[in-house]
Amino acid sequence: MAPKDKDLQEIYNRIFADAMKYTDQFNIQMVAATYIAIAMRLYKSTLNPEEYDMMISTIMETEVKPYIKDKETVH
Repeated sequence: MAPKDKDLQEIYNRIFADAMKYTDQFNIQMVAATYIAIAMRLYKSTLNPEEYDMMISTIMETEVKPYIKDKETVH
């Protein structure tokens, strides 16, 4: 794996773990809405209008797997 790919995977894993912690306290849709609002704001701040539109189109067209929370085992 290329260093940039490793960095991307590391930050994804960290932020995803944080998001899952927030779902213990807040509705998962609130958490998702917050993260997407932040992402769009960051993209809007760094991309030109054409790049931003392309990014939003890519996001809309990309299939993702749903997150299914593991049931915790109680002993």
